Amino acid sequence: WTYGIQLWGNAIKSNINKIQTFQNIALRKLLNFPPYVSNYSIQQDLRINPVKDEAKLYYKRFHSRLPNHPNPLIKILAIPSIPGNPARRLKRNWCRNLLNA
Repeated sequence: WTYGIQLWGNAIKSNINKIQTFQNIALRKLLNFPPYVSNYSIQQDLRINPVKDEAKLYYKRFHSRLPNHPNPLIKILAIPSIPGNPARRLKRNWCRNLLNA
C-alpha cells in the first residue's frame, strides 16, 4: 500500500485521513476486533505506524538515497531547498517538509 507514499505522503490532511480510515476499517474487519477497541490500541498491538508517520519514514529513506543516484537531475532533488527558491503561495506543502516534521 506504500506505492508512491513519498509523493502523496504530504497531501492534504483530509486525503491522508481517508487512507488512515480505510486502514483502520480494514484491520478491524480482518482481525474481528470489537467496536469498543480503539484504533490506537489496534495499531499498537500490531505494531503498525499511522499513515502520516509511515510517509515521513519512507520519504526520509528516499531522500537519503538521492545523493548517490547516477542521474544528475535526480541528484539535484537532494538539495534541502527548493530549486530556484520560488515564492511560496497558498501555503503549499512540499515533500521536503516531511524531513523537518
